[in-house]
Amino acid sequence: MDVQEEIVSAAVDLANKVEADSILALTETGKTYNLLKNQAEGLDVIALTPNDETYEELSEGSDAKVIHFSIRDPTRMGQIRHAVWRGLSNGFFSPGDLVVCLTGEMGASESTDTLSVYLISETESTLAGVIESDPVMNALVEIATELGWEGREGEPIGTAFIIGDVEKVMNQSHQLGLNPFKGYEGTKITDRKNWELIKRYAFLDGAFILDGSGNIVAAGRYLDADVKVDIPSGLGTRHIAVAAITAATHARGVTVSGTDGVIRIFSDGEILGRIDPRSRMLKEVSI
Repeated sequence: MDVQEEIVSAAVDLANKVEADSILALTETGKTYNLLKNQAEGLDVIALTPNDETYEELSEGSDAKVIHFSIRDPTRMGQIRHAVWRGLSNGFFSPGDLVVCLTGEMGASESTDTLSVYLISETESTLAGVIESDPVMNALVEIATELGWEGREGEPIGTAFIIGDVEKVMNQSHQLGLNPFKGYEGTKITDRKNWELIKRYAFLDGAFILDGSGNIVAAGRYLDADVKVDIPSGLGTRHIAVAAITAATHARGVTVSGTDGVIRIFSDGEILGRIDPRSRMLKEVSI
């Protein structure tokens, strides 16, 4: 018995029974995708691959829909979330779509082992557009997810990132101790090689300040904006400070809760969305 053939057959049967709009398949070599294309007549099939060569090969087809997965997410729901958000920005999915998903262990050849059904919400589509259309925000959400999930010894690391409108943000904040990025302003958050350095300084009190291109201008910055904001009760001073600075400037903010690791995205003094780092799923959105 070929396990991949059986799970592909089960996916096609399920997609037909629930009247799914498409089938999403994780594939390292392209085998699972090609099996689906041969069996899923009349169904939209979308490939998700972290493999550069497989991506290039599958993309050569005139009707191919392939999502390149640059980060090898070990969680099945994380794989789906990344694929859905990227697929929404590429026009592969639409709000309200019902998607049958084939996922598995990242990095192993054709290790598909999980079959699930995912409904794409309107609110998820809106926030996905905010994140996926902006490489800096995309990188911020990724590193924030790692800080909220992996953290230090399994405990989340609470921190904050402020992006854009640097001059006003710097004028409405002050430095707590030395700025570790002074003289190193070319350190970009979009370059994963810098993430370990960023994580090291995430323990500092205060916020990271980034320009619109993702260059880190400062860390350990105390936010002074004195603007009244209306955010849910129970959130701490970090969230209030970030909400206030985004209300007082044109900057956006991302926070990681030191309690539960939840990531929140701020703009104009409001919370745009909340992401659970464990499931990698959007929990709420207000745009």
